[in-house]
Amino acid sequence: MKTLNLTQQQIEAIEYSSNLVVLACPGSGKTTVMKEKIRKSIPTLLSHQGVIAMTFTKKASAELKKRCKSNGFITKQSFFGTIDSFCLEEVIYPFLSHLWGGHPNKCKIITELGDLQKKFFKQPYMAPTLDNIINDEIGFTTLYKQNFLWIDSLAGLALYILEKCTAAVRYIKAKYKFIFIDEYQDSSRAQHELFMKFIEIGLIGTAVGDVDQSIYQFRGSDPKCIEELKANSLFKFLTIDQNHRSHISIINYASRLLNPTYPTEPCEEIRIFRGVLAGNPTQAAKKISELIKRITSSHESVNYSDIAILAYRTSSLNYIARGLELDYRLYTDTPLEKIETPEAALIRDILAFRFGKITTMQEIFDMHFAYSNLSKGSLLKIRKILLEIKNLELTQVRNKSIEILALSGVESDCHSELDALTSTLGSENYIKNFMPILTNEVQLMTLHKSKGLEFHTVFHIDLDDWSFPYREYTGSFDDPPVYPQYKQDLNLHYVGITRAKEYCLLVQTTKRFNKQGVEKNTQPSDFLTLPHLETLYKKFK
Repeated sequence: MKTLNLTQQQIEAIEYSSNLVVLACPGSGKTTVMKEKIRKSIPTLLSHQGVIAMTFTKKASAELKKRCKSNGFITKQSFFGTIDSFCLEEVIYPFLSHLWGGHPNKCKIITELGDLQKKFFKQPYMAPTLDNIINDEIGFTTLYKQNFLWIDSLAGLALYILEKCTAAVRYIKAKYKFIFIDEYQDSSRAQHELFMKFIEIGLIGTAVGDVDQSIYQFRGSDPKCIEELKANSLFKFLTIDQNHRSHISIINYASRLLNPTYPTEPCEEIRIFRGVLAGNPTQAAKKISELIKRITSSHESVNYSDIAILAYRTSSLNYIARGLELDYRLYTDTPLEKIETPEAALIRDILAFRFGKITTMQEIFDMHFAYSNLSKGSLLKIRKILLEIKNLELTQVRNKSIEILALSGVESDCHSELDALTSTLGSENYIKNFMPILTNEVQLMTLHKSKGLEFHTVFHIDLDDWSFPYREYTGSFDDPPVYPQYKQDLNLHYVGITRAKEYCLLVQTTKRFNKQGVEKNTQPSDFLTLPHLETLYKKFK
C-alpha cells in the first residue's frame, strides 16, 4: 500500500472533525484531503448511513468515489455525484410529489427555458434561489405540471422541499451525517443556501475551494459564498497553499499575478517564458510546432500529449490547428455537450465507452446507475447492450442508445439528445473527443476546459489586446480600454498558468483575427503589461 506523505496543512484539515472551509491552491492535493476526510468519517457511521460527496462534474465525482473505495474500502450508503444529481435522486424525485403532486421522476430535465416557458415566470432567473421559487411558485409549478424540471432550478427546488416537507428532512438526517463539496467557489447562491440547510439540520460540512479559480460567474456561480463561509463562526477556516504541481518559478509568477506584493521564493531557474510570434495564429503555429519538437527531443520521457495549447477562444484554437506541423487533439463542444441533461450525459458516456475513452463498463454504472431503482433484469440488459455497442457500426449505435435510454426509465422525449447524437456521429472531429488521447497528439483546449488538468508544458495563447482579457468596444478604438469581466479573466489566466508543471510559455502573436475573420495588428494583452511581473519571466524567440 502506498504511504501518503502529507503536509502539516493537509493533516490539520483531515483531522479536524467539525464544520470546515478549506481554501486550496492549484496543485495542493485537495482531492487527497477530501478522500482522506471521507475515509476517516465513514467508519463512525452505522451500516445504513453514509456521507454526501458532491462535485461539479460526473467525471470528478467518479474519480473521487474510485479513490475513496480503493483497497476495498467500504463507503456504506454514501452518495458520490454532482449537486444536481443529488438534488434529483435524493430530494426532488422522492419528495416533490408530497408538495406538488405528479410524478417528478417522469419529468424531462431541460437546460434552457423555451420562449413560452419563460412567460410562466415573473422575471428572468439565472440560478433561482428559495426566495425566487416561493415568490414565483405559480411559475415553477406550471412548468412542473407540464412535466419539465429546469436544471438551473434544482438546488433552489431541493431547498424548497426541505423547508416544507418534514419527511424529506427526516430522511436526509437519518441517512447522512457528513457533507463534502469540492470547487465551492463555483457554487451558485442557491447551492450555497442548500449547503447551509444541511448544516442547519445537523450534518457536518466540509467545503473546499479557491476564490482565485472562480471562472464561472457567467453561469451563475457566486464566489462570495465561499467568502461568507470563511467569515461564518460555525466553520473553521484553513488554508492549503503548497503547490506540489508546478515549478517554483511558475508558482512565483502565478502568485504575483494575483497579489502584487506576494513574497516570491528563490529559484535557480526561471521556467515561465513570454514571446511574440510573427504573423497570425495559423502562421505562429509553425514556430510553436518547432518549440514543441525541441521540448520533446530534450526531455526523453515527455510525449506530445504531455503538452497543451490553451486559448481563451475556441476560434483561436482552430486557427492554431490549421498551422500545426504535428498531430493534435482539439477538444471542442460536441452537439451532445451543449445539452446538459442526464440523458445527454449518458449518451456521451456510451460513446466514450464505444470509442475507448471510458475503458470499463463499471465507470458508466458508477456515474449513471449507482443510485437508480432499476431492476436487476434491466441493469443486466443494459450491460449486454453496452457489450454489443463495442463492436457495432456507427449506424447502429443510435438505436442501441435508444434501447439503453428506455431501459433506464426515461419516459420523456429525447428528440434533441438523439438529434445531437446523430450530428456527433456524423463528424470525425466530434468522434475523436470520445477516443483515448494518443501519446503523439498535442492537446488543444480552452482555458475553461483545462480546469483540473495538468501538463508538462503549457503554451498559453490569445495574449493580445482585444483577445484576452475580454475588452468591450465603447464606440471608438481610441477610447480607454474597458474590461467588464477583468477579475474573472484574471482568474482564468491564473488557471491556465497553473496547469503547467515544468514549463509555461505565454504567447502573443503580431496579428490576430477579429470576430469577422479579418486580420488585425495586435498590442500586448493587459496581463503582459503588469509591472509587478517583471523579472519573473524569461523571453523566448
